[in-house]
Amino acid sequence: MDHLVPSQVDAVLAQFGFAAAPAADRAGLDAVYGAWCRQVPFDNAIKRIDLAAGTAPFRNDTPAEFFALWLAHGVGGTCWPSSRALGALLAALGFDIRLGSAAMADEFVGPVHSHGTVLARVGGELLWVDSSMLTDVPVVLRVGEATSLAHPVRPVRVEPLDDLWRVHWTSGARPGEMGCRLLADDVDGDHYSARYEWSRANSPFNGGLYATTNRADHVLSLAGGRRIVLDAAGATASEPLAAAARRALLVEEFGYSEAIVDALPDDDPIPPLA
Repeated sequence: MDHLVPSQVDAVLAQFGFAAAPAADRAGLDAVYGAWCRQVPFDNAIKRIDLAAGTAPFRNDTPAEFFALWLAHGVGGTCWPSSRALGALLAALGFDIRLGSAAMADEFVGPVHSHGTVLARVGGELLWVDSSMLTDVPVVLRVGEATSLAHPVRPVRVEPLDDLWRVHWTSGARPGEMGCRLLADDVDGDHYSARYEWSRANSPFNGGLYATTNRADHVLSLAGGRRIVLDAAGATASEPLAAAARRALLVEEFGYSEAIVDALPDDDPIPPLA
């Protein structure tokens, strides 16, 4: 597992609002993950900037780089860097953590390693702690058993597959389930770096800005150039945002720095709203 220096761990916890490090128990895991889901967006901002500039490797690849950019600019990352960072943070706090590698939408694309996630073992219980799905609460995994998480906006159900699982979840940009099959439950940072580099040519997050984060009663997203709110009633999308409105959304609602917003390249052409 990647190592984080104590000063950076302290800075992240302070930004989360913790006066002291939480205990490495279930309550502590719930508290840290809950703070992550409300304060660290799943986004492709750094990836978009680095792709446009030809930067390699990606500047948020390692946990230390990821947190430095988040603390300075409010940006998160896609699954590979954000899962690796979340895993490193939890490990630094004393949790028993493994990095998982999964196939997103495997029902359609097959068993391709396209998604990183975090597995935590606390008190004999195995938990899915995902930096992309942002389920607010860790999801229980049991070998050979179906489990579920009742969430008003992001419900989850887990389908057992041999000794692993497929997790069915809801994205922030649209209602309806998406499947994600765990392929390996203990990989390392080198695997994550390699798959992150692979995603330069194999990802839905390369052509336009995507960002999503949780609020108390809804999910706020920017996708396809539109502001999208997903709540218990479903998803409501705006018309494509003009530049000033998009900037205001990113700075005022997502909390991104003006410097990062100014560095973002233009999106690919925005398709009509389906």
